[in-house]
Amino acid sequence: MAAIASFVAEIPMRCAPASWPALLLLTACARAPESSARADEDPVPTPAAAAAAPPASPAVAPAPQATPEPVAPAFVPDPARFPARYLAFDGACERGEVVTIAAIGDVLMHHELQKQAYAAKDHFGVLWSGVADLIARADVSYANLEVPIAAGLTKDGAADDPGMTFDNAVYTGYPFFNANPILAKDLVDTGIDIVSTANNHALDRGSDGLVRTLDALDAVGLAHAGSRRTAKEPWHAVTTAKGLRIAWVACTLHTNFGKDDKGQVLHCFTQTKQLLAQVEQLAKSDDVDAVIVTPHWGKEYDPQPADKQRVLAQQLVDAGATAVLGAHPHVLQPWEQLVAADGRQALVLYSLGNFAHHQRSLPRRSSIIAYLGLRRGTNGKATVVGARYLPIHVRMEGDKAAFFVESVDRVGGPDDARQLVVDMYGPANLIGPDDALVMAPQCDPSWPKAP
Repeated sequence: MAAIASFVAEIPMRCAPASWPALLLLTACARAPESSARADEDPVPTPAAAAAAPPASPAVAPAPQATPEPVAPAFVPDPARFPARYLAFDGACERGEVVTIAAIGDVLMHHELQKQAYAAKDHFGVLWSGVADLIARADVSYANLEVPIAAGLTKDGAADDPGMTFDNAVYTGYPFFNANPILAKDLVDTGIDIVSTANNHALDRGSDGLVRTLDALDAVGLAHAGSRRTAKEPWHAVTTAKGLRIAWVACTLHTNFGKDDKGQVLHCFTQTKQLLAQVEQLAKSDDVDAVIVTPHWGKEYDPQPADKQRVLAQQLVDAGATAVLGAHPHVLQPWEQLVAADGRQALVLYSLGNFAHHQRSLPRRSSIIAYLGLRRGTNGKATVVGARYLPIHVRMEGDKAAFFVESVDRVGGPDDARQLVVDMYGPANLIGPDDALVMAPQCDPSWPKAP
């Protein structure tokens, strides 16, 4: 998994299209020392000099230089071969190491899920053990943490902590969420490297709850972006994988309860100027190779992005964002490729939907693990070379007493959940649980294979 930093920036890119590193062959030539005399004017030594001179050394022939093997050019696929709705990126098939990212949606701990987790040996891990390997297989994994994890706090103030018990006072579900801090450790054990803490539930336990949440995340080494204890701390975090430094910036459209008097949460639409300046600064930093923005935005339960989401997405990309991964609607929203003012191609996925939660309708229980690949380019910065998705679904078992996040293709259904997801993103970028994590399949000359 990725080496985790705390708030800063990370990730360069490889080349425009897909993902293989550029190979440079450097050949050095040895240079023979020059003689002080001209070749056609050998000096005539005096007798004394001739007597003192050592015998001439035999000439040594230069070692033959090995001819470097020619480097095969990168395969350039014909876009005419691409299946309908295939999301492809220029330069995807250039050479270079690809860093993979897995992204999941809302970790929203309703009371039913908390009760199940506190009674289980693996705690919250029991909810998503069926997909943990599909998250951990990426180099960096991201989640939207849409719940405070503040021990010993009710919505009204400090209280005795009940431990691993859902008491509906300290640990509560909707509408004032709060979960046991063991959730942070369980996310790390699952393979999550970075979470967003900027969302409408960030202040469900007030300013103190936000601080305790960040303390709990820091205690287990889980990077976080979008909220801070004081103005002395940065809004962003940095993760590093395979030497690629990715800066993560998160923001929210609002917070539900109480005013953010201390400026602890970054807001997408009321602090847009500050948000864009942060993205631009990170994108230009020599210490950052890529910038991923995770806005908490949009209208709940709407499968289409609002105009203001689209406008802000383009502004973020123009400011230097490598990718934008949204959340908040609790349902999936489309993805698309946006082109920045400087010609870069970026991925925008407007909503990742729910991940772990208790919401009943099919669109709210059907989601994805999104994968994207980044590669460093010749300018030292990283760009997206490919995107894939894997359908997941929350299964309710035993008259809604237990909940499990599952891979639809691994467990064989439900078919309507799979169809909903494929209709949203198209079949060409679909990836299965047993497939290799290849971000740009078009770079295989035999792709797409005949059915």
